[in-house]
Amino acid sequence: MALATRILVVCTDNQVGRWLQHRLETIRDGCRIEIDAMADFEHRLATTGTHGFDLLFAVLDFTDGISIANSWLERALSIPGTPPVIVVAEHGNELAAVAALHRGATDYIPRQMVTTELLTASIEHALAAPVGPAHSGGDASFASQLKAPRDLIPRYMLLDVLGESARATVYLAHSAALDRHVALKVSQVNDGEEPQFSREFQTVGGLRHPGVVDIYDYGMHESREFIAMEYFACGDLKARLQNPLSEHEAVNYLSRIAAALSVVHNQGVLHRDLKPPNIMLREDGQIVLIDFGIAKNIVNSTRSTAAGVLRGSPYYMSPEQAQGLELDARSDLYSLGVIFFEMLTGTKPYLGTTAIEVLQLLVAGPIPELPPHLAHHQALLEGMMAKTAEERFASAADLLASLERVAA
Repeated sequence: MALATRILVVCTDNQVGRWLQHRLETIRDGCRIEIDAMADFEHRLATTGTHGFDLLFAVLDFTDGISIANSWLERALSIPGTPPVIVVAEHGNELAAVAALHRGATDYIPRQMVTTELLTASIEHALAAPVGPAHSGGDASFASQLKAPRDLIPRYMLLDVLGESARATVYLAHSAALDRHVALKVSQVNDGEEPQFSREFQTVGGLRHPGVVDIYDYGMHESREFIAMEYFACGDLKARLQNPLSEHEAVNYLSRIAAALSVVHNQGVLHRDLKPPNIMLREDGQIVLIDFGIAKNIVNSTRSTAAGVLRGSPYYMSPEQAQGLELDARSDLYSLGVIFFEMLTGTKPYLGTTAIEVLQLLVAGPIPELPPHLAHHQALLEGMMAKTAEERFASAADLLASLERVAA
């Protein structure tokens, strides 16, 4: 026996919702229909989601233009597990229809044109439509991945998990205040523990530059520390390196990363964890530095670690960082040299079966040599990856000046 079609009707006017429910019940025997006011639907999204519904009818009023209605539509469709959406439009026009379909609506029907035949055809089309990326997997699998209520942090609706560590989880979330998607990092703070995001918030808050991530919000809620920051749909440099870069692309990325580092260093900040996963990409190809969780003030910095605990990735550490010595901006330049080698060759310069082996190589091993067809970049690489800081470029600005001379 086939399961009954479950339909959710979302509307601002309950009377209109009842009218649409009646029309649907007359053309679809045994269907199960629920009606949500807009506020109820927001609560549903923030808690249980739309799992179990086969279709969503959204009665949207375009009286005030298409932007508000389609902003709602775009946000609803961006949430994993949302079923196909059919728009029933009040006061819409051809432009509104095109915009709604462009944002992912399965169909668009002006309310004054609703007929039994049109509704029937629209429902059959929606139920037969291929499952898109936003709907794949359903809400059940999404909820098991999320492992947290969507309203875990007030004013944010959790949408997906972007990454996890032992101490924190980074979520894709929608900010009600900003009306945009953000990356929301959340950590449980136990009694006696120091919050771990406050330094990052204070550090990045003063770095206003296109090459540095924007931080929107920071706070505590029910023993959970959170920090909301810019979300990058294009991913990071690590993912980009899954496909080979051209020599020109590698040099271009090097220049952009160096320019961002120059801004950071000029503000007295040392990143200390520069690596491809912490370099995000914008749609226009610009790079953005993120994750300043272990960044330190250059002036007040003493040593790179405490009690023998190394901070950062072994593959990208400078020799002085691996040895727990005092650091300055040239340590970040070493990390950038490692990244440059990886961008040019597709491999890391030092590899080992353990982290200790990698650290030993970067402290005592020779500076890696580029293959013959890339040898003209060797001097530039050595200016970043010299074993002692004194032999490297003095600053990111000096590195940029060298790049400009080579280009000229």
